[in-house]
Amino acid sequence: MLNDKTIMAFLATADPAKARPFYENILGLPLKRTDPYAMVFDSNGIELRITTVKDLQPVPYSVMSWIVPAIHDTVAGLSAKSVVFEKYSFFEQDADGVWHSPDGTLVAWFKDPDGNLLSLTEFVAS
Repeated sequence: MLNDKTIMAFLATADPAKARPFYENILGLPLKRTDPYAMVFDSNGIELRITTVKDLQPVPYSVMSWIVPAIHDTVAGLSAKSVVFEKYSFFEQDADGVWHSPDGTLVAWFKDPDGNLLSLTEFVAS
């Protein structure tokens, strides 16, 4: 029923004044529109709606990931814009903070200004 429909992604922010420049200028997502409740960005044809909330309790797991073709290049580009990549004691990560999963998938995690855990993923070529 929904297999041919487009997904819209949701995140939350308690501080739109900090979230907007992060998503727009640092991550490079075009702002499509704003309303009293949210900002809507475009991520390669998918709408990312960042809803304004009073209290935000970030969760300790990834809430969204971007699939990238060259994770180390993307990490370097974002690091140059002051994005800090998370390092975890329970994963063996390389110097860039990239985890090499057993199947070869590469993952790196970072947080937005609200503490939402975001990630980059590079899948192994099949």
